[in-house]
Amino acid sequence: MTGASQTPVPAPRHTFLEAGRGHYDAAAQLAKDAKHVGPTDHLAGLAAECAVKAMLMDYFGSVQDTPLGIPYSPKIKNRPVPSKTQEKKAEKESRHWHMPDVWNDLVKLADGRRGSLILSRLPQDNPFAESADEWSVDHRYVDGQQISEERVARHLEAARTLIAAYYLAQ
Repeated sequence: MTGASQTPVPAPRHTFLEAGRGHYDAAAQLAKDAKHVGPTDHLAGLAAECAVKAMLMDYFGSVQDTPLGIPYSPKIKNRPVPSKTQEKKAEKESRHWHMPDVWNDLVKLADGRRGSLILSRLPQDNPFAESADEWSVDHRYVDGQQISEERVARHLEAARTLIAAYYLAQ
């Protein structure tokens, strides 16, 4: 058909919350066997990251409309900036990457009644940013021997808390 206008295909709805719940469920199963602390901790971090991204998108105005699909905050990206350098910095800062940084994005962007409710449920300190054993997406490449069971328990609890906070804020 030539000359006919095509209706744009809408972007698929994000599935961060569903992915986060799946990662959490898998982590909880792996946690039953102490020899899987590395994968358990990694999945707990991914579960928490996905829950945060779901909140940022569903409650605080973040979007996922770039070719790479990296969610970002238009509030941060579009703030007035005095120079091209600052514009590039704002664009970079607006992206929601991985834990522990995405936790900080939530703290920065959560506002209103929902934001207050969510933040009141979270620990004061980011449990993925502990100085001695900060969580990193790159830990998927390690064998897990240096990851303690206490760390895994802390991260599982944080992921569960974030998922519960999402539902509480609905």
